[in-house]
Amino acid sequence: MTGRTLEGRTALITGAGRGLGKAMAEGLAARGAKIALVDLERDVLAAAAADVETAGGQGCALVLPADVTDTQRAAEVVEETISSFGSLDILINDAAMGPQFFTEDFTGDGPRFWEVDNDLWLRVLTVNAFGPQLMASAVVPHMVDQGWGRIINVTTSLDTMFLPGCGAYGPSKASLEANTHIMANDLGGTGVTANVLIPGGPANTRMITEATGIPREDLIQPEVMQAPSVWLCTDEANDTSGMRFIAALWDENQPLAKRLEQAGAPTAWAQIPSKAIRPDSVASLDR
Repeated sequence: MTGRTLEGRTALITGAGRGLGKAMAEGLAARGAKIALVDLERDVLAAAAADVETAGGQGCALVLPADVTDTQRAAEVVEETISSFGSLDILINDAAMGPQFFTEDFTGDGPRFWEVDNDLWLRVLTVNAFGPQLMASAVVPHMVDQGWGRIINVTTSLDTMFLPGCGAYGPSKASLEANTHIMANDLGGTGVTANVLIPGGPANTRMITEATGIPREDLIQPEVMQAPSVWLCTDEANDTSGMRFIAALWDENQPLAKRLEQAGAPTAWAQIPSKAIRPDSVASLDR
């Protein structure tokens, strides 16, 4: 995909200082989008913003240090983004605490669930599951009012969700996966979509420490997130919602239908035929 296909759009990206978030910020900026970069550390954000402006042009990046679990700050970054760029069209929830907070080597013998510090478990769940919920709740009213918007949540591979020794990381991402399905359903008919995008395996970010022994070149590189995230933010994806996409399987050389088939599946594994048996009186819950 080439050209400034996102000209006139504004994206707010959490976890934008490094890794997947920064790569997606650069990818969207190169296609013409304005980018509000959210992360905890101002100096890290400033360095990322410089690279984003190299990709997208002077003035396309806004630095917004914030904790995504802070209700007041979430509202403030939305207001600051709209005030600076005039709109807010895209939210990418990438900020997360990874398995490295529980074990330096996720391929080794990490702590059992009862050995994990309770405060750490709760903090990871709050950042990874509540943070995206809070940010989405803050931006959606604006998107619904304008009749167009995108929410992209970064979860993880299914087998990583139940990887031993990684504490709350897997459960928190499973929660976000399920919530994305709920978001997509609740947003039906509004012009706002909600989808999941994952790299497809261990990515070359801080979450994979040197202790794993995995050569950095063997990891999935963050740039694989760029092409599918850009496509999801175009008008061509207006009817795509409630889907999860594996970036490593997204092949720009294939026709769109093939890309969607190869890299996509419903969020929260809705295609698996296992549903609750409900009385007719509560069938409306399946909306």
